[in-house]
Amino acid sequence: METPETVLTDRDTARPGYVQRPRARFRPLLTFFAVLCVLIAIAVVAGVLPRLKREQTLQTNASSEQAQHPVVNATAARQASVNTPLELPGELQALVESPVFARADGYVVKRSADYGDHVKAGQVLAEIETPELDQQIQQARATISNSQSALKESQAELTLAEANLGLAQKTASRWGELEKHGAVSHQETDEKRADLDVKKAQMEAARAHIVSSEDLVRANEANLRRLQEMKTFARVTAPFDGIITARNVDIGFLINSGNSGPARELFRIAQTATMRIFVNIPQVYVGAIHVGDRAELHVQELPGQVFSAILARFSNEVDSNSRSMLAILEIPNPKGTLLPGMYSTVQFATRRTAPAILIPGDALVLGTQGPRVAVAGPGGRVQFRSIKVGNDLGTEVEVLSGLSPGELVIMNPTDAIRDGVQVDIHKR
Repeated sequence: METPETVLTDRDTARPGYVQRPRARFRPLLTFFAVLCVLIAIAVVAGVLPRLKREQTLQTNASSEQAQHPVVNATAARQASVNTPLELPGELQALVESPVFARADGYVVKRSADYGDHVKAGQVLAEIETPELDQQIQQARATISNSQSALKESQAELTLAEANLGLAQKTASRWGELEKHGAVSHQETDEKRADLDVKKAQMEAARAHIVSSEDLVRANEANLRRLQEMKTFARVTAPFDGIITARNVDIGFLINSGNSGPARELFRIAQTATMRIFVNIPQVYVGAIHVGDRAELHVQELPGQVFSAILARFSNEVDSNSRSMLAILEIPNPKGTLLPGMYSTVQFATRRTAPAILIPGDALVLGTQGPRVAVAGPGGRVQFRSIKVGNDLGTEVEVLSGLSPGELVIMNPTDAIRDGVQVDIHKR
């Protein structure tokens, strides 16, 4: 039972010898601090308990995640068909395309062809004025006249030498008879015979001079014909039927034939009645395509039109960089629908002796170890496999070795997918 609190009056406090107790004086302050401590304790407990609960929940979830296996999308590698169309890019070129140069120096005085013109073989494309060549022709003609005059002089000298030789022969013969009868001395007879030898030598020299003069005349005539032939090149003509695809000169241009500097290409002519298609055949398909095979040509700008081409020849050399062989196909183009330089696609019907394996492009892993795929083996164990890649078909990739049909390859493998990791497979 509690003792009732004593109520003090002013009379009691005023009594001699009274001392007030501290406990009764500080009791309200102690009560305040006690309540504050209780509130702080409640706040601490209220903040720590949810945090501990969250940590326990996270630990539980982490343990649950460690117990679960990664879920992956996988698809089975499939065998490609033996008869598969092979579609490759091709470049269209004219069967014959040739630049036209001038053979004579001068100035263009007339131009008769322009871009896109259809021309015939021998048709005049341009005319060149050749003042220097004209002067050379005049000089060559004058040189021929001089050499012909020299030839006539040589012929006259030969006639004179023949006459002198005849007279010397008769004189020597007579003096020989006179010497036999002692009418003349031996000295005089020897002089006449020596004169005969001189006349023979003069006649031989005259004959040689004539041969030299005739050769000079023929050389000068040949030079004149050469210059006259070059003069015909003042008319630039088309070498074959075709289309003018380039024109690099106009009236007034100075033309250099290349004798004294770099020549200028005047025109470029393409023969487009038959076109050629250049295609690089991958090495793996070289054995399946042969000369004479037919292929379909498609041009994106000509929708709905399919052109039939024939494989005409191979380069018979595999490029070491691209591992492909150049094939040349030919295709008729009588209406000029196909143009040189067009980008096209060529489709071959091929039959491969060793069909490839097809996998989605998303399954391919490229890195420092080369191309690989993640294979989901028995029990869902992951195994990374090195493979040899063939052609990239867009959404799919050919695998030439390292994979068998039916094996499951993982799509878009993440960093969590490693060798030996067990995964849950979701087949696609």
